[in-house]
Amino acid sequence: MNRAILISMCTVVLALAWAPPSYADIYVRRGSDGTLHFSNCPMGTDWKLYARETSRRSQYPQYAARKISKTQYDNLIYAIARNQGMNPSVIKGIIEVESGYNPNARSSKGAMGLMQLMPETAQELGVSDPWDPMENITAGTKYISWLLRKYNGNLTLALAAYNAGPAAVDTCGGIPPYQETANYVRNVLARIYGGGYAGE
Repeated sequence: MNRAILISMCTVVLALAWAPPSYADIYVRRGSDGTLHFSNCPMGTDWKLYARETSRRSQYPQYAARKISKTQYDNLIYAIARNQGMNPSVIKGIIEVESGYNPNARSSKGAMGLMQLMPETAQELGVSDPWDPMENITAGTKYISWLLRKYNGNLTLALAAYNAGPAAVDTCGGIPPYQETANYVRNVLARIYGGGYAGE
């Protein structure tokens, strides 16, 4: 059985040990067993640039538009999902519906980035920069994974809670009677299982 794709991530301490501040470029290398390893802080000479960060803005700096293809994002999603024991199709489906693969997406309620993290959720998950694709996807994946455990593997309820919040799902004992949430769950499930969007 093939090993899951690993992600090499540097700690804050290691990042601070390097003198000049740098942007969060993402690098990739292939291990001896064929698995891909990703890092925003590579060490050694066998790493290749995978995606380049261009510029940032001030507090909670929103990333400038980047020339990263959907395929590159999908590879990153696959690596992060497998590292956390999640089905990559679930994460891809959420991102497709939440942001359409736009790392700069911001909702009217303040949700941020590819997986549309709310500020309080990002803070609880220890996210330092919710606009960073690696941090955003990692945190969003952890959150949906936690919701799946909370609802005993029920993906429909986990998705409803991702959209409307666990409190709403718990209070209603199921999908809350919100059209937005019902559409959201249908649309993500359609992306996961095929067939595109199932109605707005």
